Amino acid sequence: MSPGSDSQFDYIVVGGGSAGSVMAARLSELPENKVLLIEAGPRDWNPMIHMPTGEIFMVGSSADWQFKSEPEAELGGYQVPLPRGRVLGGSSSINGQVYCRGHHRDYDEWRQLGNEGWDWESVLPYFKKAENWKGDASELRGRDGPLRTTFGRYNNGLFKAFIEAGRTAGYAFNPDYNGAEQEGFVYTQYTHTHKFPMRCSAARAYLWPTMGRKNLTIWTKSRTLKILFDGKRATGVEVDRQGERVTARCNSELILSAGAYQSPQLLMLSGVGDPKELAAHDIALHHALPGVGKNLQDHIGSYVQHRCLKSVTYYNMRNPLKLTVAAAQYALAGRGPLSVFPMNAMAFLRSDPALERPDIQYYLVPNAMNPNGSATYLPSFHGYNIHWCGLRPESRGTVGLHSSDPAESPRIAHNYLSTKADKALNRYAFRLARKLHAQRAFTEFRGEELDPGSACTTDADIDAFMHKFISSHYHPVGTCKMGQDDNSVVDAKLRIHGLQGVRVVDASIMPLLVGANTNAPTIMIAEKAADMIRASTR
Repeated sequence: MSPGSDSQFDYIVVGGGSAGSVMAARLSELPENKVLLIEAGPRDWNPMIHMPTGEIFMVGSSADWQFKSEPEAELGGYQVPLPRGRVLGGSSSINGQVYCRGHHRDYDEWRQLGNEGWDWESVLPYFKKAENWKGDASELRGRDGPLRTTFGRYNNGLFKAFIEAGRTAGYAFNPDYNGAEQEGFVYTQYTHTHKFPMRCSAARAYLWPTMGRKNLTIWTKSRTLKILFDGKRATGVEVDRQGERVTARCNSELILSAGAYQSPQLLMLSGVGDPKELAAHDIALHHALPGVGKNLQDHIGSYVQHRCLKSVTYYNMRNPLKLTVAAAQYALAGRGPLSVFPMNAMAFLRSDPALERPDIQYYLVPNAMNPNGSATYLPSFHGYNIHWCGLRPESRGTVGLHSSDPAESPRIAHNYLSTKADKALNRYAFRLARKLHAQRAFTEFRGEELDPGSACTTDADIDAFMHKFISSHYHPVGTCKMGQDDNSVVDAKLRIHGLQGVRVVDASIMPLLVGANTNAPTIMIAEKAADMIRASTR
């Protein structure tokens, strides 16, 4: 197929990330479906992608869109880095690979908002369909799906200390936070291959086995510029395919899986969105839908950091001899510090015992972190920190446009910590992190508190510290909200309100952010959407 020719397909999937990989694979299972998957980035050839520590190398690389927020008012004007995958597999090819579904009530809330079929009992079969779990058998876990999940194979002494600190602070250990109960101190589950620990991205899980299908076409290095319409029906897309503008047309449906930042961007560039936003950039209105780009949510947090008295942190990886030993451990046995991304112990805790589910997530990071704006995030000394995020923030942001140029990044304003409740939860999380650091399990490791330091005690001090170190957990959702209210973009079948032949299938459809890392829920959404689409054609 020549780059300049027009092309006809049954289904076109825009975005080869976590959701798009699933959609392309599942829709092309039926040989009568001719499917096109369009990805702006390249194939996932880079070997660093596939290492468990790959996020260290891929964030900030050419495989990352390298977005930044607008200056954040509550963070002293800081522009927060917002990595997104620009490669086959999308963000599942550059993330930390944490496998986390969220609390059962998260999905029941979606149903209570009027989204029929999105309660926990309805979505559980799709989590199981996706998953190939290497762990204790459970009726809640999937064993035969394409997405490999397993515990990490490296247990640094700091991870053990963190789990023990939770016990002495009065919290329970939970052997499976993706099982019947989420709460407690836990060892992290990863999307890793089983025989030897490598990243199991959505591309590896879903696309690699399908590459030989004659009915699946994958265009990489191809940027979708706009959606084409015939009246209210989507008929195809215009694409910059490796420098040439081409048209791809769909007979059945167009699937937008470009993510929470770029699915709304593409809709707006195509004349679908808030009339005021479109008019500001001289874009002709095709279909008024004010909710496009609204309802943006993300997990954000900070840390408390100590110097480490023992040489057990990832600072060792800057020593050539120790790095060589670690590389040999990984290559020969699939173990050691390079076999996991360094967040192998976590906790899901409640800030108030009266709450029905955890509202804070913690990570133990055996690696010194540097403040915002530092030239490097590589450790420069032996240190460790307890990092957190609030799981259900009240703050809401927006995705808009800087201009009508498709090559320009979207305008992203998260409005982090813009509510009193979010600030209060952050302060609570900070003080609880200090309490955990103070437990006797850390005595042999605990040097001085470096960040923020012992002088930070008041609410105002903690708020000020957030200007020094703040981190998105890279979980943006909500900008093409599923629902029936005035700010909703899609219905419970993920069809765009008022349009035909086009659905949004990615994290942007979440009406509320789940209390979890969002890769697993996004894959679940796509598995469910693929079944809905296939059912609608029978």
